[in-house]
Amino acid sequence: MPRFRSHIALTVWPLAVLFVLELARLWPALRGASSFAAESPASWLSLLIWTALVLGSLAAYARGWSMLGPLPAESAGPYRSNGCWRLQKLAGGLAWALVVSQLVLHWVMTVRVGSVAISQYELLREFLSRPVVMAFYVLCLGALGLFLSQGIAASFRAWGVARRSESSRWLEIAGTLTSAVLLLMAINVLSHFVTGRAYWMGP
Repeated sequence: MPRFRSHIALTVWPLAVLFVLELARLWPALRGASSFAAESPASWLSLLIWTALVLGSLAAYARGWSMLGPLPAESAGPYRSNGCWRLQKLAGGLAWALVVSQLVLHWVMTVRVGSVAISQYELLREFLSRPVVMAFYVLCLGALGLFLSQGIAASFRAWGVARRSESSRWLEIAGTLTSAVLLLMAINVLSHFVTGRAYWMGP
């Protein structure tokens, strides 16, 4: 059980934190370029800090899966089944593809236009409106939502919160709803950059 807890702590929660932080950074864009520039200023220092955070989280993710190690045929670790365990690895890979792609995009934008948030906002709108890029983001966001949904449920199992099947089911529902809300918020931001509109403009 301790290695299950370490696995969850190193794989699920760092990625969840990165997702929430990036969502919070992009959310002001819903109110326009000036709001984005005012509330999410760009700088080389913030980019370097974000890069270190992403690389550290990626190293933790790799360490977390190595700590889990090979599981017996009859065991799925903290996950519901072996199928869920394999699906979690696939979803995690796609989620990290999104995180790394977004980091590379940050670097490209900063090198191209400097640490000017308004210029980066315009580049984001131009880049994300491409159909192939939009499809990639939607696919990876869906994988990230699945990863977090299963990861939250696995967290409860690893810490022994959901011992009964009924409580486990309700906790899984709670995890699914939480990840669904975050996913819809991310799709809302993506919709703004792709179409110039969003379903909800935020407070």
